[in-house]
Amino acid sequence: MNYLTLSELSCLIKATIQSSLPDEYWVTAEIAQINCHYSSGHCYLDLVEKKDDATTARIKATIWAGNFRQIRSDFRTFTGQDIQAGMKILMLARVTYHEVHGLSLNIREIDPRYTLGEMALKRRQIIEQLTKDGIIDKNRQLVLPPVIQRVAVISSVTAAGYGDFLSRLNNNPYGYKFLHRLFQAYMQGEKAEESILRAFKKCIKLQEHFDAVVVIRGGGSTVDLHSFDSYLLAKTIALSPLPVFTGIGHERDETVADRVANMRFVTPTAVAEFLVSKAKKFEDSIDDLKHRLMIRTITLLEREKHYLKNLTGSFSGHTRDYLKAAFTALKNNTYMLQTHALATLRDPSVILAAYEGTLKNVSEGLLRSNYQKLKDFIKILEVHPGHILSLQLRRLENFETKIVLLNPHNILKRGYSITYSNGKILKDTGSIKKDDIINTRLYNGSITSVVESTEEGKKDE
Repeated sequence: MNYLTLSELSCLIKATIQSSLPDEYWVTAEIAQINCHYSSGHCYLDLVEKKDDATTARIKATIWAGNFRQIRSDFRTFTGQDIQAGMKILMLARVTYHEVHGLSLNIREIDPRYTLGEMALKRRQIIEQLTKDGIIDKNRQLVLPPVIQRVAVISSVTAAGYGDFLSRLNNNPYGYKFLHRLFQAYMQGEKAEESILRAFKKCIKLQEHFDAVVVIRGGGSTVDLHSFDSYLLAKTIALSPLPVFTGIGHERDETVADRVANMRFVTPTAVAEFLVSKAKKFEDSIDDLKHRLMIRTITLLEREKHYLKNLTGSFSGHTRDYLKAAFTALKNNTYMLQTHALATLRDPSVILAAYEGTLKNVSEGLLRSNYQKLKDFIKILEVHPGHILSLQLRRLENFETKIVLLNPHNILKRGYSITYSNGKILKDTGSIKKDDIINTRLYNGSITSVVESTEEGKKDE
């Protein structure tokens, strides 16, 4: 019976492979695992090919230290990322067989353009799926509160960007106070996606304590951004009940996380500057509203004072005319008395005696009547102007009270609120439906709610 030893068979396999596959081949595959030995400088990979999430092929590969340093540097320079698990690569490789280590590929080159294209394709596919799901712009449609002071921060405590963010936020030139809480997560590496998702779940559970979620990472480096091109992470951000701001420190192509976030910033510092500027803008709007209210109040008071002044002038003119008319009437009556008296003196003494009593009575009655009218008119002049002035002052006080009561700030302070849907004020339940997100403005803040049910109130008959 003829037989071969294992080493002899291994040598036969090796010789067969070397004779049958003597050349180098361009091959595409996905990196399942990668292990870089820092001491030796060699890189060991597990390569797979998948179809419908099922592995159809698997093989080991090696990049020797002499080639790995250059390949790694070129790949990072071209793509902005390091070679890592989950990537699809196009490599120039030679098939090798070792009697102990078995079959493997010896990678000589990696074309980064292929990987960059695969990354862009993956990003585009995720965006298309989010668009098909109808959630691509859902977080962007959230209405931001006027002031964002309570911030949930997803980052690494050791990230330089996190320190820059806090420094700019806490040392703002206006002295604004911000509440921020860190939800720690890995921001790069294989564990980054899972870690960030866990942090998001914690934020959402405590959503009533925050106005927004900020995702930031160390500035400067753009390596290892593939975690932010994840469908699950993008979906979580899109469906977040809180607005999400990203500042992951890169100026290259927009990641999927950036695309679905409410707002995207290049650096963590830029996120902090936005929060500070938004608070300043709100303060300026309040100052402007206060100024306009003061101007309107002063204008109203001046108008009422002018009206009162005109009324007083008109009353004074009527008084002068009345006194002038009364004086003229008295003067005419006196003249008539004098005329009648002279005529009577010309008549015979009998007629004079007959008219003496009549003239006396008429004169006394006329004098008493006009004297009483003058006294009554003087009393009116003493009382009426003061009464008019008192009425106008009370009218001005009523105007001032209405202005204070109609101040939006005081209305909210008394327990009232304003509810918005998609930035519009809600007046009835007909414009909203279940699962809609609404924002309620209160005196000292706002509440974001999800509609569970609506009930129409009875109209007044």
